[in-house]
Amino acid sequence: MKPVEICILGCGAVARLHSRVARSLGGAVRLSFASRDAVRAEQYRQQYGGRYAFGSYDEACAHPDIEAVLICTPPGLHVEHAELAARSGKGIVIEKPAARSVAELDRIRAAAKAHGVVAAVAENYRFKPLLRVLRSVIDRGDIGTPQFIEISRAGRNKTGGWRADADMMGGGALLEGGVHWIHLLCELGGTPRQVVAARPAPASAPVAPVEDSLDLLVSFDGGPVGRLFHSWNTTTHVFGLGMSRILGTDGNIHFESNGVFATVLGRRHRVRLPGFRDLMGYRGMWRHLVTCLSEGREPEISLDVARRDLAVVEAAYRSLETAKFELV
Repeated sequence: MKPVEICILGCGAVARLHSRVARSLGGAVRLSFASRDAVRAEQYRQQYGGRYAFGSYDEACAHPDIEAVLICTPPGLHVEHAELAARSGKGIVIEKPAARSVAELDRIRAAAKAHGVVAAVAENYRFKPLLRVLRSVIDRGDIGTPQFIEISRAGRNKTGGWRADADMMGGGALLEGGVHWIHLLCELGGTPRQVVAARPAPASAPVAPVEDSLDLLVSFDGGPVGRLFHSWNTTTHVFGLGMSRILGTDGNIHFESNGVFATVLGRRHRVRLPGFRDLMGYRGMWRHLVTCLSEGREPEISLDVARRDLAVVEAAYRSLETAKFELV
């Protein structure tokens, strides 16, 4: 199969991560790099064996060999760069968060539809082995009907650069990192209906523009109640492990939040080890994206899915202001 020509827009840390994963797929992908700094783009091209280096995003999107772009620029630039790619007829993959707001994401969706290009979000959590294991246990009925899903993700994060710029970021820790965990929560719980959020009084200056820690409660249509505890300023780890759980009518699942292991205590008792080869789901995500881009088909991690997740973030932020449940 002919390799898919993908240009990464933005040469920062996340571009390095994606480049390493893409290279591990062998000849399925051929990378190029674009940056406002041509020297930096060339450095990435040399380091990761890329084909082209571009000193502007317009130049990259105009090049006839480029078939798709992976947008790794700050969220405040995602609409601009996605619309540029769509007008140029390039497939679009957007690093999370896909946009600063649902309204911005709708502009990206409209552009992709108007120009008939494939559009996806780089949501690796959709492809984590942990999610596959949890879904299989739930679907088999091993714990009966799920009633509560509690996900805990806490750690100490240093925030600087554009992530500390309220306008460029558009939100805080929940938007930048927590949106991954919201995706996991929704994939387990179903269609989100209402959200309420609370945060502690900051002990010091927050490490994110809006918030660095919060507790989030989500009700799902005809499903369980979900809770996400997300923090960049505390830790719940024990020996480096964070724990989450799913409580059902006939049993429970206790699992390490990142997917190191899952213990099922229900109709069948077992310990599951989802797998370390692709613990964070990046390889599975890239394989899926390459297939969708080469075949021109709708990805599992579509803009519609990203819109659902982003709507939960927006409802949580509204709830912080109103101290009430907010509709998603």
